Amino acid sequence: MLASVLAAAIVAAQGTTMTGSIVGCILDPTQQPLPGATVVAKADGVQRSTVTDGAGCYEMRDLPLALYRVTARVAAFDNVTRDRLIVGPAQPTRFDLTMRLSRICECVSVPGGLAEQWDHAVGVLHLRLADSEPVPSTPQGYYRHLATVIRVLKQPAGLRSSAMFVLQNQRSGTPGPYDVGQELVAFLESSSESNSYGITNDEPALAVAPGSDAPAIAFLVQDGRIQRAPPGFSQYLGISIDSFLEELRSLSRRR
Repeated sequence: MLASVLAAAIVAAQGTTMTGSIVGCILDPTQQPLPGATVVAKADGVQRSTVTDGAGCYEMRDLPLALYRVTARVAAFDNVTRDRLIVGPAQPTRFDLTMRLSRICECVSVPGGLAEQWDHAVGVLHLRLADSEPVPSTPQGYYRHLATVIRVLKQPAGLRSSAMFVLQNQRSGTPGPYDVGQELVAFLESSSESNSYGITNDEPALAVAPGSDAPAIAFLVQDGRIQRAPPGFSQYLGISIDSFLEELRSLSRRR
């Protein structure tokens, strides 16, 4: 609603101008330019991407007037995301940023099959992601989503509500953040924090329980099918969520 009201007000004030632009430059921690960084801008029904030039700068023109989520990513650096960036018809919207070096590599290896992951997980949930809810306690390099529990496939201890939140890491140039309305089938790993669990495909150092080689994992669902799967589970890409959930239910019945 807020995005629609703002866009309508901008158009009304400026006549027939219907597009705007986003420009900026991306630097590393030493303030040197970062060429080759990918910048993705998303709004309702719109997605544009570009790559920074040799000076570390970029420009996206002819964008419909709206509020955008803009994510910048490049290998070896933490992703950076800005929500609700206003694109108006007058001056270009400026989005400059400095990216931090990532301490985590994209080198996860998932042993075993789905049955082993089921046995290892302390819980398995089917979640739907809602809008972001940034709070001061959100760790740097992470993106926080509200989430609703659609189905409890394996009950985790301490689950008291159908509402929760998901912290997605944005390290090492991994895609993200996930989008509003997407779904996850999350295999949960217990955390040292109260009422907190780990779900990740990119961060083995934080996902592996003591004495275990199996990290917690998540399958991304969009348009009713598995869109993204952890390494070693590519056979599930493209299958319907109903078929996937039935396989998980069969694991539950056998155990």
